[in-house]
Amino acid sequence: MLIKSSKKEAVGKNIATEMKAGKPQKQAVAIALSTQREARKAKLGALLEKHMKSGEEKGEKKKESKKTEMSEM
Repeated sequence: MLIKSSKKEAVGKNIATEMKAGKPQKQAVAIALSTQREARKAKLGALLEKHMKSGEEKGEKKKESKKTEMSEM
């Protein structure tokens, strides 16, 4: 089982895991780096999604405060 992480230690362990499974070194490195790349993309996607949600919430709060201000006039 490969470790889905962007850390260097995880890449090293993944290389070792793949080589123990009988893969040539170059292929093991390629697989480990690909796994690291996927983990980074997933992490970045999660952060981006979180950021977008917080931006939407701020936008809704601004709209609500403007409505309140307008109704008070």
